[in-house]
Amino acid sequence: MALLQEDVRSRHMWKRALIQQPIERQDGMIRTFVLRTPEGNKITRLIQLVNPLEFDQGGEDVEERLSS
Repeated sequence: MALLQEDVRSRHMWKRALIQQPIERQDGMIRTFVLRTPEGNKITRLIQLVNPLEFDQGGEDVEERLSS
């Protein structure tokens, strides 16, 4: 999952998308991704405009809440 950066909106308003495929250039570097939006549309974005969505992997605070 990734957030699609938009300069006209605040970060909490950016759209989400699923990274489908990296596109490798002739020099072997990945500069572009093919993404799928929740509506099912496929779009291509530069790597600079795709921000990985951070997921909580479960830390100490989660364990403390479960034992309470």
